[in-house]
Amino acid sequence: VSAPAKSKGSIRSSLVSFLLGVSSAYLLMQPSIVQYPLLLAATTKELVTEPLRCDCDKVLEVALNKQAAGAAPFSTTDVNTAGASKEKSFYDIGAKFDTDKVAGKKRLPSCLKDNSTCTRPGCVREECRPWGHWYQTMYQQRMGKYSLDTADPFQFLEVGFYNGKGYQTYREFFTENAEVHSMEISCLPEGSRKEGKWPWGNFAAKNRNYQQYLDEERLHCGDAADLSFLDNIWKTKMQRPDAPPLKIVVDDGSHLSTHMAQSFFFWFPRIEPGGLLVIEDIQPISEANLFRTQFMPQIMSDLHFCGDPKEHKDEPCFPLLQKLLHSIHCEMHICIFERNQEPAIPDLPLSESIMPENTLNAALCPSIENKWGAAH
Repeated sequence: VSAPAKSKGSIRSSLVSFLLGVSSAYLLMQPSIVQYPLLLAATTKELVTEPLRCDCDKVLEVALNKQAAGAAPFSTTDVNTAGASKEKSFYDIGAKFDTDKVAGKKRLPSCLKDNSTCTRPGCVREECRPWGHWYQTMYQQRMGKYSLDTADPFQFLEVGFYNGKGYQTYREFFTENAEVHSMEISCLPEGSRKEGKWPWGNFAAKNRNYQQYLDEERLHCGDAADLSFLDNIWKTKMQRPDAPPLKIVVDDGSHLSTHMAQSFFFWFPRIEPGGLLVIEDIQPISEANLFRTQFMPQIMSDLHFCGDPKEHKDEPCFPLLQKLLHSIHCEMHICIFERNQEPAIPDLPLSESIMPENTLNAALCPSIENKWGAAH
């Protein structure tokens, strides 16, 4: 073995020992990219809490050059700067564009001081009083990695462009490798809904980049509750031979339970393994209440499904979704549903993309209706 090879191997071993010795989290070493959420600086003992990505080969190159110059092989600074990039802040970007997704945190203090600035001043839970939501923590935790320069290309879809503040937040937050799509009903031609048009004004046109997004074929005008529209956009604009994989879909449309559920049944099977479906505005309002009280108990039941023949009526409520579901993560008024490693079903027939009869009536699912064990 040559001297340079021994030197590089020695430094690699030292680097591993160094990181393992100062990190309070598990470190997975790879030849290229490794994530470590907590790094304790060896000299200052300061805790670095922002998630980082370290290209360890670049760190090794820096270390070898420093050793050749007679300096210390590496330091925490080298690890933090050589090939490392921080996740972007979803809250900061969302606040910049004034999206309601992060507005709750910003507006709560003034709301608590003056009830007249609150949207729902009578709510017992203080976080529900101001206008806006508290989605920043969920987005950061579950999608922060997609903001890194090192993220692989992927497709993202937002249902509900409205005035584009959320869409602009996504465009700036995600890596430049992201292909960011959105759907909006209000930019349909003006006219009667019976004619498939929209009579209440074009909200999307208020965004200064409206025409750009249309020209880029990233903003798609139509009714996202219409399966034929979804199927057409999916097949002609998104499922292209050169398109990156669909990894994230966010439903922030009408907030009607039927529309939220239909988004789930159409898009979840088409999302790639490990991808995410986000349903926003799952709050106690008349529009979304059936999704919260009828759909959610069933999908939670499916998450824990075993199919044990010894149990009574242990059946999935949504057989197709159950086979694709890995996890559910919820915070106030938002849930993220994670795909498992089963392959996506991009060509799922429309007949199998329609929500079943029990979707918004949990009593029709045997596992929900069956109350065996309730008395014990």
